[in-house]
Order: sequence, then structure tokens, then C-alpha cells
Amino acid sequence: MGSTGITISNSYFAHHDEVMLLGHNDKYLPDSGMQVTIAFNHFGEALVQRMPRCRRGYIHVVNNDFTQWEMYAIGGSANPTINSQGNRYTAPRDQNAKEVTKRVDTNEGDWPTGIGGRTGT
Repeated sequence: MGSTGITISNSYFAHHDEVMLLGHNDKYLPDSGMQVTIAFNHFGEALVQRMPRCRRGYIHVVNNDFTQWEMYAIGGSANPTINSQGNRYTAPRDQNAKEVTKRVDTNEGDWPTGIGGRTGT
């Protein structure tokens, strides 16, 4: 099993391009059991992306403050479960950089269909 049971809390992040990467790579299956909580952080000025970027696992992003990112705030690939609750997002002024979440390198066939990923009649 990869790393699990991790909490990142009460931190201030500023002046970084790639802030936080969770997961070894898209093909590393042991990271599927990873559990990470990111809580009560401030993602501040001059940040570009990966607040966090998640590969596999279960990531709980709760009660954080995101301000003025340059590309996207939260990204995911390799089918992670990202539970984002109670966060505050202040979008940047740049119209092309207002993306809060991003699916990174995901085949269209891997996307859930229907509302909430459910299918049926």
C-alpha cells in the first residue's frame, strides 16, 4: 500500500508553480488506497496550479481559502475521489484562469455519465 492517513492543515502557501502533488503516478495502483485530508489552509498569492493535484485515492479538501490562482485550483487524474466541502474560492481576474477544478489527462471514456456519475433509466 502507498502512503495513507495524511493530513495537511493550517498552512499558508504562496509563490509556487506546482503546489501539491498527491500520488506517485497515474499507473501506480497502490495509491488507490491513499486517504488525505487538506483542511484549514490558505492558498494565497502567486500560485499557479495543483492545490492539490490528485492521482488515485480519496482526497477530502475542506474549509480552505483559495485566492487568485493562475491555471486551476484542484486537479485530478487516474480516477481519484475528491470531496471538496466548505472551501472559499476567489477567482483570478484573468478570464482564462477561472478554472476551479481540472481533469488532467483523462480519457473521455473514463468520465462518469449522467448526474453524479450515475446511469440508468
